[in-house]
Amino acid sequence: MSKFVPELEQWAAEVIEKITPFAEQIDLAYYPLQTEAKMNPELLIIGLNPGSEGKYNEQKTKDKWEFKDGKMTIERLLKGNPFIEEKEEWKIFRGLNRIPFIKQAVDSNNYCFMNYVYFGTSVFEKIKKHPEAIQICKELTKKFIEIINPKHIIVLGLEGIESISKIEKTLLKGKTKRLLVQGGDLFGKQVLAISHPSYAVSTAEYEAIDTNIKEFYEGKPLKSFTFKPNVKASDVNIEQINKILAEKLEFTLWKNKKNIYAAQCKGVGNDVLDFRIDLKQNEKYLSFRSLEHPKKLENTEVYKNTFKEPFSIEVNAWFVEKFLNNYPQLQAIEQEIADDLLSLLNAIKAQQ
Repeated sequence: MSKFVPELEQWAAEVIEKITPFAEQIDLAYYPLQTEAKMNPELLIIGLNPGSEGKYNEQKTKDKWEFKDGKMTIERLLKGNPFIEEKEEWKIFRGLNRIPFIKQAVDSNNYCFMNYVYFGTSVFEKIKKHPEAIQICKELTKKFIEIINPKHIIVLGLEGIESISKIEKTLLKGKTKRLLVQGGDLFGKQVLAISHPSYAVSTAEYEAIDTNIKEFYEGKPLKSFTFKPNVKASDVNIEQINKILAEKLEFTLWKNKKNIYAAQCKGVGNDVLDFRIDLKQNEKYLSFRSLEHPKKLENTEVYKNTFKEPFSIEVNAWFVEKFLNNYPQLQAIEQEIADDLLSLLNAIKAQQ
């Protein structure tokens, strides 16, 4: 006997019937649900579309997708993305877990996570070339929301909300961008949208997002927040960082460009790490990647959890990118930057 109610099974059958011809035509893998379908969840999270750009002709040959007679099965579709057990490694969940309101729903499994458009592309602009496919996904998403009747809906990313629902009001502004907005009525439900969680914001901004979400849903006045100004280039002394690192890593001007500093070191195995401290951008950052970029690092498990949260993984061509504003500055910022780097270097040394 199926674990899903008949209404969900009928919806899944309609998705398969209507989406499969588009998937075959444009050769893009698809799936509506990241997590298993759930009736009456506390929270429905909606992402714009899957970020992986897989091919449909490859998807239907992979055992985990459980295709039968050339189509996805109803049960597989309703069970969601078969790789969801790896979610703790996804940068999007690293961000979501920093917002207690969302983390509580995730930890208690009282949530559902779906895509607004079901076809995977690296950037949403690519799927915009197929407006008929988008319209069908929109209609099917509306039916899904009506069936499961979630208590709350949160959309990920301002690009996401602008594609789904008109922004009615900005509820929270961060240092450089909007963090929380209120959308219009979405298929009979009030919707909020947050700054996309794949990109790290400061701890203070995450806390403000959580506070305002809770206040909004409780019908309370929203607390206003002010955030410390961005770190300036003059706030960071590269010579002091080098002194603390004691020749274990040394930053010098990158290609003689003002306020951009580079360093390299041997990683684990054949990896060579390439570092930047970029004080030129509005959002100053520390980052590293493979020196042979775009060749990927081979020993990512060693490197990815050595910096203190929050930071982003695999974004903007870097393996790890951390905004300098994300340092609490409980001590000199040079010491905090060096502490992250020493943590990484010690992890590398332990594996050599």
